[in-house]
Amino acid sequence: MSLSRRLGRRSLLVGAGAAALLAAGTTDRWLPVPPGAAGDGDPVALRARILAGVPPHTGLATATGRLGLPAVPPVGTAGRLLSATTRIRVQLAAPDRWRVDELTPVGEVGTYRDGGVEQVWDYGANRLTTVTPPAPVRFPRASDLAPADLARRLLGATPDDPVTALAPRRVAGLVAAGLRVTPADPNGLAGRIDVWAVPVGDGALPVAVEVAARPGTVPGGYDTDVVSGRAPLLATAFTSVAPGAPPPGALVPAPPSSAERVRARPDDLTAGLRGVAGRPPPDRLAGRDRAALPVSGDLPADELLPGVAVYGTGVGRFVLVPAGPDVVDGIVRGSAVAGGVDVPGLPGGTAVRIATPLLTLVVARRRRRGVLLAGPVRPAVLEAAAVELVGGGS
Repeated sequence: MSLSRRLGRRSLLVGAGAAALLAAGTTDRWLPVPPGAAGDGDPVALRARILAGVPPHTGLATATGRLGLPAVPPVGTAGRLLSATTRIRVQLAAPDRWRVDELTPVGEVGTYRDGGVEQVWDYGANRLTTVTPPAPVRFPRASDLAPADLARRLLGATPDDPVTALAPRRVAGLVAAGLRVTPADPNGLAGRIDVWAVPVGDGALPVAVEVAARPGTVPGGYDTDVVSGRAPLLATAFTSVAPGAPPPGALVPAPPSSAERVRARPDDLTAGLRGVAGRPPPDRLAGRDRAALPVSGDLPADELLPGVAVYGTGVGRFVLVPAGPDVVDGIVRGSAVAGGVDVPGLPGGTAVRIATPLLTLVVARRRRRGVLLAGPVRPAVLEAAAVELVGGGS
């Protein structure tokens, strides 16, 4: 299949430079790795280098998720990203200046970050959306699956969990050192996090990430490699990558004059999900403390997104979002074909749980109060949270 057919004509035009990267460095991936080529093999030092800073780079990556999330609003887009294959183009000049494009058969959706301003250019919809300040809590998007971003998020959430060395491997023509983090939280669903990175300067560039389920937590319907934790349920890796900053012009969206231009705040993006007059979230839920959320712009997160909260630590966190009753009822109806299970302990209420090997989703409501709970934790954690929140409420 030709490059133009795979990426679409628009992606071919705007990504001509990246196309050269795609063809480079893929023919030697089966060659043996020379001893010592990936460094001294110290996983603790490698983790520290990754967290110290990701160098500027440009590349193309492929992310594959096998979670099997249902395509029900409002989690349809996130479910697709975590349950299919996504092609990504990454251009990073600095931690707060970058561009990540999701490449589709009909074009691309590009996310641009410049300091405290975020812009999303949707070629298919011919719409440029400017979001300021960036949302402190949101659903997953394609940029979260970029290898370096995903690696730093996961390693940053597990700084004290056990880490061991993995055999080096070739990724996009580069020899990369490997490490494995074994999350310590017994109620978390992630059993292992594997990262391969290439040392660059004082930091390191993550080029591949794999996340597998914790054995004994996988629901029925998955093959034995997934159940045992041998096969990853989420994997992302560069097919081509080159260190060095992209040209400045590549990090600025250039929509045509006919494009619709929209300005939004984080609360605008979640308005369709949040319930009316959401109550302040409790300080502790399902035995887990409420985590402090980062300040976005000049406002604390609880002012930008009232009622939204994150609980727990590490990769065993879960998020609470107030949801309108219509949203909850829609998810409940849509979950019937996705193996949704009723949650007990809610007299006079409605609740359902959808479980995958790496993510659990629970929605519940009683009268006009509804909540959505989601996170990489065992179903019992979110079921207990739902009962606490709406089981006896008025």
